[in-house]
Amino acid sequence: MRKCTILSGDKMYKFKKMLKGLVVKQEPAEDSKTLTETPEQLAKAKDWQVRFDVALNHETPPDILWKLSKDENNNVRAAVADNPNTPSEILWKLANDKNYFVRWKVALNYKTPPDILWKLSKDKNTDVRAAVADNPNTPLEILRKLAKDEDYSVRWKVAGNPNTPLETLAELAEDKDWRVRWGVADNYKTPPDILRKLAKDEKTYVRRAVAENPNTPETTRKELAGDKDESVSATARKSMEKINGPLRH
Repeated sequence: MRKCTILSGDKMYKFKKMLKGLVVKQEPAEDSKTLTETPEQLAKAKDWQVRFDVALNHETPPDILWKLSKDENNNVRAAVADNPNTPSEILWKLANDKNYFVRWKVALNYKTPPDILWKLSKDKNTDVRAAVADNPNTPLEILRKLAKDEDYSVRWKVAGNPNTPLETLAELAEDKDWRVRWGVADNYKTPPDILRKLAKDEKTYVRRAVAENPNTPETTRKELAGDKDESVSATARKSMEKINGPLRH
């Protein structure tokens, strides 16, 4: 049986302070009641928004988060999944939740352990896999695997992840979907040689991202300053001015 945690005076103060935004929405008769109830009592509130705020609160003890992870309301369970202080055993439980939104929140949580991210990288829902690809703590081997995902939105998130291996970025720079190539062009970790290639991309969005990327070589940026598309050339000139100062005419 899990032991109920009693918050110290300082933590209880922080806990109640967090709830102030919610309290003002309630009836006056409920205000004083909310401020005197313990976190465990608030976790049983009829109003799901109260339970939601408890689940999202960084001061909420693990035993209460465990109870809220079984809440009937999807938003409450998602809030538990989103809490960076939620223990890994609870995150694992929520990674198996029937509701994709809850699993999506687990995938986005930067404290989610690698073994759970690996499981979610095989999720049937595209948004969940994309969230794993977007997580800054996703291991490289998972990013390599997701770079071959059938859905462009997953590959796009891998392309934009600053931790994606350079060889993987090179592969994604040749992706058939322009949105994936755009993600590579927009990634501030993309090396100059890949940006040079993307500067010749047929899509305006891709070339414009290259023009704005701080890693783009000066010679490439000058070429883009003369691009046939005004939005690309204007972006290139603006980037050059930002780096070198006002251009002389």
